[in-house]
Amino acid sequence: MQDRSHSNTLISHQIREHNIFMVREALHKEQIATVSRLKELTGLSVVTLNKIISELCESGEIYEGSPTSVQGGRPASTYCFNPNFELILILTCYQRGGNEYVGYSVHDLFGECIERREELLSGADGIHTDEFSIGIERYLENYPKIAIIGFSMPSDSVGGRVGSAIRHDPQSKRLSRHLETRFKVPVFFETDINAAALGCYKRVGDQECVAGLVLVPGRAPACGFCYAGQLIKGKDGMAGEVRYFPMYNDQGVLPLEKMQADDLAVRTLRAVMCVMNPGYMAVYTESLKPGLFERFKRSLPTQAEAALVPRIEVSDRIREDIVSGMLSLSLQKLNDVRSR
Repeated sequence: MQDRSHSNTLISHQIREHNIFMVREALHKEQIATVSRLKELTGLSVVTLNKIISELCESGEIYEGSPTSVQGGRPASTYCFNPNFELILILTCYQRGGNEYVGYSVHDLFGECIERREELLSGADGIHTDEFSIGIERYLENYPKIAIIGFSMPSDSVGGRVGSAIRHDPQSKRLSRHLETRFKVPVFFETDINAAALGCYKRVGDQECVAGLVLVPGRAPACGFCYAGQLIKGKDGMAGEVRYFPMYNDQGVLPLEKMQADDLAVRTLRAVMCVMNPGYMAVYTESLKPGLFERFKRSLPTQAEAALVPRIEVSDRIREDIVSGMLSLSLQKLNDVRSR
């Protein structure tokens, strides 16, 4: 009898949390809405909605806005999502001009950037989390509403515990817990290319399958896939390890010599296209020769391969897509934390 009672209580709690999530998600998307509009979006009853709205207003997640006029009826109350109820801190590590940098950015729950800065990393032996401690503590002090911290890093420039953290294996969980204990907020890690692929998917908007590739001479290539808004990952959270394609001859790095780098980049695009058949590919590069897409199309020997050609964008603006992807992941993880 007690087991059945406990089970019913658990189910009731899950339903309640799901209902709150639907209202929160609807208001986040609409930004401002009436009860009737929320009823239309969520399918919940007015009684349930009023209870949830009262709770969210009390917590500060939403607030009551100005009444809206309804033709032929009384003005209806409106409710607004509070984007500053919690804040997100994102750290993006990247290479530029042979140097390692970290970008700090604080965002509200609509993704608007409140503050952003860049710092040169001093470590010559790779990226380590100790270098970030002072910066993180400064932001937590200046923005006490920071509720989650997301790290994005290139998978080829991280080492030791940080590289493990990106792989989402047991060691990474220990590192995340260590940082969460230190900073008192949830912490997560993601590779730059996975975050960029998700950010590109959001930006493009009309493609079901998107691939993102980092192709920079002298660096290991990287690839991420996003399908229907979800990152595709393999064992231990890793995916798209194109550096292990046989054509890299166990070197795992795009050559510095321009002609060799260009040839290998084209072959990499062909391999990714044939394996995943994405509708859109974003190629992030700083120094490959112009005209990569034209050379790629000329390299296709058969009509079957030509029929698979996706839309291809060549860009050196990876950080914008990384931050966009990290924001989406941060919001998902905040919802997971709230529903526990």
